[in-house]
Amino acid sequence: MSIFYYIAVWVLLAFSFGAQEFLPAIEFAHQARVLLPPVLFFCSSLSVSFPVMLIFAFFTGFVWDARHLPYRPDKVKFSDTSEMAMNGHAEKREHSRGNLPPGYSIVLFGALGTVMQGIRPLFKRGRWELPVVMVGVATFVWLLIEYLLMSFLRSRFYFPEGLWTKITTDALLAMLAAPLLLYCLHSIARVLRFEARSEGLTLRFHGS
Repeated sequence: MSIFYYIAVWVLLAFSFGAQEFLPAIEFAHQARVLLPPVLFFCSSLSVSFPVMLIFAFFTGFVWDARHLPYRPDKVKFSDTSEMAMNGHAEKREHSRGNLPPGYSIVLFGALGTVMQGIRPLFKRGRWELPVVMVGVATFVWLLIEYLLMSFLRSRFYFPEGLWTKITTDALLAMLAAPLLLYCLHSIARVLRFEARSEGLTLRFHGS
């Protein structure tokens, strides 16, 4: 029943992009919010095989970039995405030097998804303590690398006052959403009789 579980997770990922548009931002935390598609991807990486994780990384990264990267390279403006823009702190550029290249999110999601694969046995056992923490860590690392890439491409490393507050709050919100998403994935796996195998890029846990 693996194929049905993979299809169900893909449908959830696709739905999460629509749901993201309706999630409110927290104004006092510099517009931080739950970044639902990335968080769901990190959670799903705990249950699917490595090749399927890479497919999900491609899908999530492709749609995320298509939704958030600027459309006109000749007049680049840092979109207020995951957190390239720090709401008012991102500067406008009249050339494409500071524009993040399409596909960068695919690479980041693939790399972080590979890290998440290492604790797949915990998902199988229903132990979510470390996975929840790792979802927060992966979200923090993703946002930080994204901002560093943006700073590198514009040849100026500037860390606005609200940067760390926003990234940290996004990571904490990801950790709050992770248990609900993991429970949803675990329930779908149980209904479809899907078992998260421990082969591939996984760590060995005693008793798993």
